[in-house]
Amino acid sequence: MLTCDALSEDLPPDFVRIRIEFCGVCGTDRSFYVGHRDEGYPISLGHEHCGTIVAVGDQVRPYQAGDFVAIDPNYRCGSCHYCRIGAGHLCERATINRYSNRGYANFIDIEASYLLKLPEYRSRHLGALIEPLSVAINAADISKCTLADEATLVLGTGGIGTLLVFNLLETQTGEIWIYDKAHSKMAALKDLYPSRIKILDSADDRVFNVVFEATGSSDGFLHGCARLAKLGRLIVVSRYHSDEPAIPDRLPWKQPNIYFVHLNGHGDSFVRAAALMKRSWRPDHDHLLSFHPLSNIDKVFTDYESIPENKKIISME
Repeated sequence: MLTCDALSEDLPPDFVRIRIEFCGVCGTDRSFYVGHRDEGYPISLGHEHCGTIVAVGDQVRPYQAGDFVAIDPNYRCGSCHYCRIGAGHLCERATINRYSNRGYANFIDIEASYLLKLPEYRSRHLGALIEPLSVAINAADISKCTLADEATLVLGTGGIGTLLVFNLLETQTGEIWIYDKAHSKMAALKDLYPSRIKILDSADDRVFNVVFEATGSSDGFLHGCARLAKLGRLIVVSRYHSDEPAIPDRLPWKQPNIYFVHLNGHGDSFVRAAALMKRSWRPDHDHLLSFHPLSNIDKVFTDYESIPENKKIISME
């Protein structure tokens, strides 16, 4: 059930008020909605949001009313051990309550440190892809993947998997393999990169040096383990909210390296995502997206798996 709370008349001096325009739908949001992950209800959802600043506090610099911004939901104090070693996404003070999701809303009041001013895009909805793209960039960085030299597989072509493919193909030479139970999602990606994407047949027993696991299911994790070559790298981007996977008995025989991706890294990935979106996301990429009014958010969560497009976006317009 959606509820609507009134905004405060007072804006703290280091806060801005944003009129939200678009917010992506993340699998984590859906896991909260269906009850797979209970961290206390009621809860605000939506963390892939962008919008226009409509008011600024007295101490806010350098933002001003009218700026188009994306919101990075991760707090980094800048001084703890993890922030100092370039792992600000693991900040010791990350639980400080200066951020609340609330991406599925008309307005949000938020501390200005969470913002990134965006360039002028051909369409405002591209701002809703910045946060998930930054997570995909972080995953690619962790993998140290080189497409031209390594057999690489992306399992799952939902939102994050799709943005992983986009990032890797737009920043490197070489080809990539993909697999998803939803054939329409794979076909949509291959249409964009016909000579650089190969679709893996489930009967094909080939293995890969690098496997990105982005299915969100324990079956996907097991599939990734099976597809991994000896000394391979398994990059787990999924969150397993309802069915934690077990480690296969013979996986250690391959002596693999398994990395779990958490959020978008130290923060520079957010800036890089904004630039990559400006540079490389073409109008034909928009065919990967579906748009839904905020009033239909319940239906989007309910029909999440059956919506054919790779990435769902909520529009406040």
